[in-house]
Amino acid sequence: MRIRNSCVAAVVLATVGSAALYGAGPASADIIDTKYVSDNCVFDGCSEGDLYMNYHSVAKSGQENPTGSFASFYGNIYNHGYTDVPARGTNVFIRYVFVFAAGEGDGSGAAVKNNAASANDCSTVDQYRVYYNSGYAGHSQLISHVYGCTGSYNLDSTLKNNNASSHFG
Repeated sequence: MRIRNSCVAAVVLATVGSAALYGAGPASADIIDTKYVSDNCVFDGCSEGDLYMNYHSVAKSGQENPTGSFASFYGNIYNHGYTDVPARGTNVFIRYVFVFAAGEGDGSGAAVKNNAASANDCSTVDQYRVYYNSGYAGHSQLISHVYGCTGSYNLDSTLKNNNASSHFG
């Protein structure tokens, strides 16, 4: 079983030049940098469980977490690709990517949006729903919480590699 380490997941993976240079995210003269992160709690801190989006599928839903990279989200994520809210009053644009807990691994650095194959809900208070479209729209799948984060669920055939947002269920 892979042990999830939110400290590892919270690591800012890379900083690159201007977001406008790469055409990523909302156009704004105020945005000066892009940071690639694997956890939306990096800037705001979170106190409750997470939804882990996994780069790989599991052999059978409900089994242990798959090998490979993952990303961790807390709360409602309008767009798995990026957030258009500057990080804590900074001029930094945030893009969500997968990270491998031990460094480099399958999917490490890949965008989370439209690249997840399975998920597991580590929240002890609520369930999550994963959506096909950004903004909590389109086809969705409820990801049941398994206390202790020991089991992952494959995304259904519509959502596998077509995930765009997630919301408390």
